Amino acid sequence: MSLWSFLADRSLYIALYVGFGVLMVAVVQLDLFFSGASLRLVNVIYLWLLGLLGLIVFLLVEYRKHVPFLKRLEAIDEDEPLDRLGFLSDPRTLEQRVFKDAWAKLYARLRAELAEERSRGKQNVQLVSQWAHLMKNPVSVIDLEIQKAKQLKMQAQLAEILESIAEENRRLNNSIQMLLNMVRLEDFSADFTPERVDLLSLVRQLINDNRHMFIAYRVFPRIVDGYGDGSTWPTVVSDSKWLRFVLQQVISNAIKYSSRAERAGQVVVSCYPGKTEGETVLEIADDGIGIVPEDLGRVFNPFYTGVNGRAYPQSTGMGLYLAKQACQRLGHDISIESTLGRGTRVFVRFGPDQTMFAGVRASLSVR
Repeated sequence: MSLWSFLADRSLYIALYVGFGVLMVAVVQLDLFFSGASLRLVNVIYLWLLGLLGLIVFLLVEYRKHVPFLKRLEAIDEDEPLDRLGFLSDPRTLEQRVFKDAWAKLYARLRAELAEERSRGKQNVQLVSQWAHLMKNPVSVIDLEIQKAKQLKMQAQLAEILESIAEENRRLNNSIQMLLNMVRLEDFSADFTPERVDLLSLVRQLINDNRHMFIAYRVFPRIVDGYGDGSTWPTVVSDSKWLRFVLQQVISNAIKYSSRAERAGQVVVSCYPGKTEGETVLEIADDGIGIVPEDLGRVFNPFYTGVNGRAYPQSTGMGLYLAKQACQRLGHDISIESTLGRGTRVFVRFGPDQTMFAGVRASLSVR
């Protein structure tokens, strides 16, 4: 609070003080007038100066008493840590003391309710995690039994039914894994290990893991390399598990939306230098249905499926959202371009030295 704003806030008080001084001079002058005397101008000016001096001293004292307290309140912003909000300047007036006591009570209540909410949140996370882990056991058992049944001599119709069950089991497993990753994102630092990741090896593993999906949707993968012969892709500093999760979401979307009844689809994965020095770009492109322009800006929103989601009821709208959230925490950038009817391109950009990995590259290279 500035001095001028302080004075403006007390303008009514100053006006009353000046008005009272004028009234007192007028009363004294009127009394002397009826007695045949009068105040001299120099005396009036002297009285005014004394009154003005007293007013200035009083306002300065009040200003010094109020300003430190008010400036602390003005300095509070939305980015200030919650722990600092409980500390206010020492009160110097009764009004400040009452305000600080009320503030302390509200702050204590806020902390208590926040702690309670955090406790409920942790309990919910534990329940969801336990449920997801319990669900993974039946999924594993179903998969094991399907593998056993496939080794037996069966009719073609039964084999087709088992393959359908296996496909649904894979979808269930993917959904459970997505749920677990949503839970882990809440405490990302506890599940984060920076390391050097071989992009080419990771992409090949993902393509091999999704081979059944490629076959089922009649989509063919292809790996190209902007660096040379396909074996010189660089390593990047990331978390292999989380990066694998990100690329899995992108590749599964590319397979799903590349599939067409009239022809086979194609998913092309390439790696090349970015525009910024030291930047590496991993591109995953498909030749599928593409994304309508009005949906393109919202594909990373949670639960948003858009026009394509209506054609594919299995879409949850969470895959790209979780991929975006993971990339933000990893320090990578993910973006998307698409042309309706011609396909979609997703870019994952790895900077030369992310802030969160500062100092990590050297220590990793020493190992």
